[in-house]
Amino acid sequence: MGSLLAKEEVARECLVEPKLAKAENADAAASANEGDMETSLAKAVPDGFAAENKFGDSYRNYEDSSRQAEVSRTYNAMHTKQTLEFVREQHAKWLKFDKGEFTVMEVIGMLDDLIDDSDPDNDLPNSIHDFQTAERISEQWPGEEYDWFHLVGLLHDLGKVMALPKLAGDSLLEQWAVVGDTFCVGCAPAMDAIVFSESFKENPDYNHPVYGTQNGIYEPGCGISNLVMSWGH
Repeated sequence: MGSLLAKEEVARECLVEPKLAKAENADAAASANEGDMETSLAKAVPDGFAAENKFGDSYRNYEDSSRQAEVSRTYNAMHTKQTLEFVREQHAKWLKFDKGEFTVMEVIGMLDDLIDDSDPDNDLPNSIHDFQTAERISEQWPGEEYDWFHLVGLLHDLGKVMALPKLAGDSLLEQWAVVGDTFCVGCAPAMDAIVFSESFKENPDYNHPVYGTQNGIYEPGCGISNLVMSWGH
């Protein structure tokens, strides 16, 4: 329990408050310019959030981030290898209760050993990220009516243990099959809505006579609950 409390404290310390510049002893023109900049920044950055990520970069930079090598490698592999057949195979392996019995805190502890290779903004273990998320949500929405939301923030990444041998065992998955964004399989990808979309062209389903079409295996208007999504946490 001591190590988990320490993670929570680290998570709190990582919630950096933005530092907006204050105009002092400046002439009227300089004050006006600085005030305009502050107003613009305040509109762009929600209350309580840092204007930049821990690397001093803008958030969700998928072009030239400090973690570009691992992020691009992970997404390119994901888009190349996540086929409809692969996803159905993972359903058969993972959608049953045969991997053991663990408490939530035991699973969070396992995530000490995982750093998400798809995240351009963070290189902390996912165990800390879980607490960061829960703490940030509780600060933004503190009321008891949102206690379910605080819990979701703590739990949202637990599925990433599929990439850790301690739980996954023989079903161990590489990170491209666990982390990152989710997209629909069994139809053509929405190329303009997905990062690193060019890598889909190497996916076996891309030129499939059915899976490569706009609607693929789906009827228009079938509803999101009837879609098959890429496999992940």
